[in-house]
Amino acid sequence: MRSCASKIMRWITARAENVKPQMEAVDLSRLVCGEMLPFETVVYESGLFLNSEIADGIRVNGNSVQLKQLTSILIDNAIRHGRDGKNQWIVLRKEKNSAVLSGANEGPEIPPEQRKHLFERFYRTDSARTGEDNHYGLGLAIAKAITVSHQGTIDLQCRDGKVEFFVKLPLLRA
Repeated sequence: MRSCASKIMRWITARAENVKPQMEAVDLSRLVCGEMLPFETVVYESGLFLNSEIADGIRVNGNSVQLKQLTSILIDNAIRHGRDGKNQWIVLRKEKNSAVLSGANEGPEIPPEQRKHLFERFYRTDSARTGEDNHYGLGLAIAKAITVSHQGTIDLQCRDGKVEFFVKLPLLRA
């Protein structure tokens, strides 16, 4: 069963990396707000706090299905790796000619030697938990593939007990 799941996950990731998505004008502000709703129950039941700062009117040229998946990955990642009773953040803001979407949590910093591997397929920082919670180390690899297909960048910052993944995408030109 596990090998079947691994094959499916490899196919999904390869597809995200190699297929050129159909692009259109997307209201990223509205999309991010909509993707946060399904996570509210999970956050509440986990005893966590999901804070959001979503700027209005941020538009990008993108594929809404993939951008929803990207947003969900960032939210899910922040929730799964946050400490109980602590804060998670989802932020969308404009920065020069970019939309910056970030998912952050209070939690243990990721050691520098592991940071360079986080966006690789099947990489997990804790090898003892591989497959334990039906996560196979593909989320950040898929997030990177989506980001790159949208001519953006994805990166990580760890400081002051906060881990933040942030995506920069070009703003839609008026």
